Amino acid sequence: MEFQQVALADWRAQVEKELAGRPFDKTLVHEALSGVDIAPLYTEAPQGVGRWQRAEPFRICMRHEPGASRDALVADRAGGADAFWLGLGELDALLRTGGGAGIADGAFFVLDAEDAPPEGFAAKAFALNVDPLARRARGGSPSGDAAQALSALGRTARKVEERFPGASAVMISTLPYHDAGADAADELAFALSTGVSYLEALRDAGLSADAAARQIALQVAVGRDTFLELCKVRALRICWAKLLVAAGGRDVAEATGANDAKGAARTNVHAVCSSRTLTVRDPWVNLLRITTQVFAAVLGGADWVTPQAFDRALGAPSAQAHRIARNTGLVLREESFLGKVMDPAGGSYYLDTLTDALAREGWKRFRALEQEGGIVSALESGRLAARLEAAWRSRLSAIASRKTPILGVSEFANLDEELPRSAPAAATASAKAGGALPAHRDAEPFETLRAHAEAQTSAPEALLATLGPLPESRARVGFAAGFFAAGGIRTRESTADEEAVVACICGSDERYATEAAARARALKAAGCQRVLLAGRPGALEATLREAGVDGFIFVGCDVIATLSELFQVFPGTP
Repeated sequence: MEFQQVALADWRAQVEKELAGRPFDKTLVHEALSGVDIAPLYTEAPQGVGRWQRAEPFRICMRHEPGASRDALVADRAGGADAFWLGLGELDALLRTGGGAGIADGAFFVLDAEDAPPEGFAAKAFALNVDPLARRARGGSPSGDAAQALSALGRTARKVEERFPGASAVMISTLPYHDAGADAADELAFALSTGVSYLEALRDAGLSADAAARQIALQVAVGRDTFLELCKVRALRICWAKLLVAAGGRDVAEATGANDAKGAARTNVHAVCSSRTLTVRDPWVNLLRITTQVFAAVLGGADWVTPQAFDRALGAPSAQAHRIARNTGLVLREESFLGKVMDPAGGSYYLDTLTDALAREGWKRFRALEQEGGIVSALESGRLAARLEAAWRSRLSAIASRKTPILGVSEFANLDEELPRSAPAAATASAKAGGALPAHRDAEPFETLRAHAEAQTSAPEALLATLGPLPESRARVGFAAGFFAAGGIRTRESTADEEAVVACICGSDERYATEAAARARALKAAGCQRVLLAGRPGALEATLREAGVDGFIFVGCDVIATLSELFQVFPGTP
């Protein structure tokens, strides 16, 4: 069978005809982030998007908190994990006392540290997580100023280069910036600017350009947007290769995607599932989030992947959640065969174009950051904190209006759920000490409302006052019930005018035009303190407000602000 060739212009003309006057760019093109748009159709690939290939499948890198038992590490190793993220001191103690048996053989380690391993350190396959700028961003206080910290970093890298062939000393992490609200392009920019500072510090310590590049690994958070995050990891490799070329490390830059014939080591990427996306409420949905994040990390080309425990937002992960996190990686690697294919996203016009656009936007922001003095200046001056605060406010606006929905929290909230353990007390980002960047979670504003609702002496409830036959009101009853449930407010329906703290009129637009004003007056007369209406009022707003309607709930309104105001009228609000 043969199909007629259709030119892109003909397709565009047909689409615009179907849109019936609605603008193509506003209807079918959406903004992934500032400077990066996503179109409905791609018919060619951009030039210059390179390919990467694996030397080996990705490693499942399980995180262990300080004080983790040897038995926990042994269980992980026996269960299929082949990499561990823990403290240098803890691993050194295990190895020196013989406790490394059953752990170290064939395993790789990401080690939190501030200096090179001590004399006699037995492990060889490791990457130190020495990142003084990220530590400063988290509120750590490295001794001395930034210049002294970078000088110490250079000395550490030189020791590792001389004593541990194949290991690396420096990690460039975007995790604190991601948690503070950075988008994908900002993460790229901050990683590159950090890279400039670290490469210079390592060169000043006497390392060659290639040796300096060998001593650096990249650590990046992987968030909720599967395709964007997949392309972020790919774009990071492209931008990093370009930076290494500019620094003079051409051999290593060419080997960023794979080991080259000369044996230059590739730059390793450690992908960590996002803490920002985890929820306290309906934590089981985190299993889905973690799965898609591991998927994105692997298809993006990460070498080490750290899946999060689904209950991590509730506190220290449980043994069950830790095991499920490890098994998520195992299923994707051993049963779905992720990591067996060279650049699986390569060749997709959409993903190649998105990778290219993201790399260009990240590079553009990186250059702007360098012109302002680089990341060190931005951290010390407070400019970076202000920039991320603005980014978080923008993100929070989308979360509050449910344009960025959170399943199980802002959408389809289950008010009868039983958490695997008690929810922790709500923490405020402003409580961070030491000038640290705040660590946000997307779900926190809604979870704070849920906590307020559960702390009241009587469960808050809203009356859904329906107009007309039940089928006419179903759509808006469903919308209103979900709206209130996002803040922990239960609902009940009634066709009668009853006393309630909060009532919400639900019906069709036709019923609103003829019955809503009278119903609002009747509800106020019955003793309702707040009367809302589900839907946009349009031309009826003045009439409805005069009749006693206090506000309107609709798709795109600020759910958090509306619910926060309602809590002021419920009795027993803490």
